[in-house]
Amino acid sequence: MNLDFLWWLTLGVLIGFVAEWIWDWIWFRRRRQVVSVDVETQVSTLRGERDRLAADLRACGDRRAVLESDLKTAQGTLQTVQDELGGLRTRVAALSQENEQLRTVQDELGGLRTRVAALSEENEQLRAELATLRAGSGAQSGAQGQTLVAKQVGAADATGEVAELRAYNLALYDELAATRMALGRFAGNKGDPLIDIKGIGPLYQDRLYEAGIVTFEQVAAMHPDRLRAIVDPETTFELDTESWREQARQLARLPSRDPLIDINGIGPVYEQRLLNAGVTSFEQLASMSEAQIRAIIKPEAWQNVDIAAWIAEAKVLAQQVRDGTYRKGRY
Repeated sequence: MNLDFLWWLTLGVLIGFVAEWIWDWIWFRRRRQVVSVDVETQVSTLRGERDRLAADLRACGDRRAVLESDLKTAQGTLQTVQDELGGLRTRVAALSQENEQLRTVQDELGGLRTRVAALSEENEQLRAELATLRAGSGAQSGAQGQTLVAKQVGAADATGEVAELRAYNLALYDELAATRMALGRFAGNKGDPLIDIKGIGPLYQDRLYEAGIVTFEQVAAMHPDRLRAIVDPETTFELDTESWREQARQLARLPSRDPLIDINGIGPVYEQRLLNAGVTSFEQLASMSEAQIRAIIKPEAWQNVDIAAWIAEAKVLAQQVRDGTYRKGRY
């Protein structure tokens, strides 16, 4: 093996190595360019995906803020509804109580109407008996003297009994009128302090209250026998019921509050709120402004209250009170 051969062999190997290196360099460069393009495309795609996800995340955050705001609003609305529901329940309970009171008043008025009908029938019978007695007394005018005197005495006794019954009936009518007024003035509340009448203690006062006798006016208008029947005393006790009536008349003349419920639109609830605020007369109500009255009665938003009409009517009634032409109690 000579040197020339080795030299050419070495040169060939070197040329082959360089050629292979050049070829590999060209191939890897092209491959790197292709891979770089793919990577850049993927990076661009991932960046776009990242931006989209970031936008979605921001949208979700905004949506969450909106939902939280809606939730707070809904919670506030729910609380308001619950408060209104509580108020409605209270109103329903109050209305139920008022209905019970009205039923009681209606029952009492029904009993009073029955009594009035019975008294009317009794009065008709008494009138017929009185007419018969008068006719009998006239027909016996030609009889003998002693017999005539006896019959006249008997007729006088019968007439006296009729007069007594008539007086009792009239007292019941007066009591009925006073009771109607009392039912409106004291619906759901205790009445006048009847215990202030000398001779009426706590026990008798409770019995009178239970019978619907709650005012001095009623006691003054009652028949003494009916007063005795209601308090139901022990047989050993003597009651001066006529003294009770006289004391009741004196107490009834004390200054009293005007029945504000007589004004159209003022019911028991509004009247009680006005009384609690110290408004006890038509004169006071007529001198107040609509804002002052509204602040006292505190009507619900759905209630249509014509306070201006109240004030106008109060002025008219106050003038009637001053003139002495007003008649209490349109019940």
